[in-house]
Amino acid sequence: MKRFCVSYETRMLEDRQGVEVVTAESKGRAMFAAQAVVHPEAPGDEPVFYFEPLSIVARADGKTFEVEYRTKVEREVSGQVRVEAEDAEQARKKARFTVHRELIPPACFRAVSVEELA
Repeated sequence: MKRFCVSYETRMLEDRQGVEVVTAESKGRAMFAAQAVVHPEAPGDEPVFYFEPLSIVARADGKTFEVEYRTKVEREVSGQVRVEAEDAEQARKKARFTVHRELIPPACFRAVSVEELA
């Protein structure tokens, strides 16, 4: 088996938990307002799959809510990984599974370069 160094770019999901204070007319709208702060790229009136409100508490003024949430946020990642493989194509596949340990790794993984090591 040969050794390869694979440079890659991908996106990873990162856990995030926190509290947002938002202005809204109801608890449901407060959830969407907090979601819009955490996930600005998502549509404002549709739930995001990863966004999970843990509690929604109205403040004394009745117009603001504290929304405690748990979610996953995508972040860009790049780096290098060393793998053993028979050829460069096998090295790409092994690098993808090394970086993304899920059963079915996401398609966002991109091998930028593959170099054979001496």
